[in-house]
Amino acid sequence: MESAHSEPLERKRGRPTEAGRIERQEQILDAALSNFLEYGFGNATVDRIAADARVTKRTIYSYFGNKDGVFTEMQRRLADTVSGDTQNPDTLESLAARIVFGLHSAQMIGLHRLVIAESLRFPDLARTLHDNGDMRHVARLAEHIDAERGWGATDRAETLYALLLGEDYRRRLLGLIEPITADAAAGHAYSALKHLGLTDVQVR
Repeated sequence: MESAHSEPLERKRGRPTEAGRIERQEQILDAALSNFLEYGFGNATVDRIAADARVTKRTIYSYFGNKDGVFTEMQRRLADTVSGDTQNPDTLESLAARIVFGLHSAQMIGLHRLVIAESLRFPDLARTLHDNGDMRHVARLAEHIDAERGWGATDRAETLYALLLGEDYRRRLLGLIEPITADAAAGHAYSALKHLGLTDVQVR
């Protein structure tokens, strides 16, 4: 009989196909997100993540190296849901609205709270969030500002991102307001763009 501390068996035996590898990585990252949000970074373990993903710890180590690697890739994937490419072409305004809406999601708020709570013990968490999250969103905004306003306007990307966060994001982190609606996110994004003179866009 398998002991309580033995590793869970993989659901599929043999060398996985590329599609199987991707699916397995997604399962691990899904399990990692729920574990990090529930237990925090310090108390989340590779054992728990492996059990929830129904893979062995060895599989996790082979894909991501260690728990830090799992967290980095999980955070990068989550950031992609905020400002990643979409099937329909984005404009600066639609991208800004997606960023506002995505950052207010329960998962992103939970991740931000986790990093704030544990950054003194694990300072690299804050750097990971900043580099793979915030700066990714700023870079995407800069691409669209450049494309729609021309060279020389990208220095406003960080200012725009700060405005997109705004006071409501701090209130959301503190649990003082409910998640933003898509319409409210679009309105907030438009106000931020208007404040910086970026609403009357012209494609070069």
